[in-house]
Amino acid sequence: MAQWNANGLHRHREEIKIFLKHNYIDVLLISETHCAERTYCHIPLYKIYYTNHPDATANAGTAIVTRQTISHYELPSFKKEFLQATSIKVSLLPYELTVSSVYCPPRLNIKEQQFAEFFSTLGSKFLAGGDYNSKNTLWGSRITTIKGRELRKVMENNKYSFITTATPT
Repeated sequence: MAQWNANGLHRHREEIKIFLKHNYIDVLLISETHCAERTYCHIPLYKIYYTNHPDATANAGTAIVTRQTISHYELPSFKKEFLQATSIKVSLLPYELTVSSVYCPPRLNIKEQQFAEFFSTLGSKFLAGGDYNSKNTLWGSRITTIKGRELRKVMENNKYSFITTATPT
């Protein structure tokens, strides 16, 4: 599994194909796809699920690229101005895991309640990776922003864990 902030999915199609093959990636979470409703991308042996920005313009957005042999199904997307997320349910016997690709535009300050609204859609076992644009020294940023404080609150209140490289991206 990998996560990538594409800043425009379609101009990186060939790069994505090489990355998936070279690194044996089964699930790729993509943020900032910049896709619109009529956008289509095909990658052999993979299924692509999109969530575009709710204003229907080619900005923001998320996608999940999943190897077709992985047992999974698409969940309803989360499509708000403050956060877009594409989610799938992956079968991992004896349970299922929700995997979600997330993008939060940097210009909007999201409150704890809005993050909680999103996380409540994912169920009890989930991995939600992406670009939250929420800086916090707890996960390696050199500063903490308001949005980073709000995300930390919802994570602490719900006992969520996070994975980070602990270095700025």
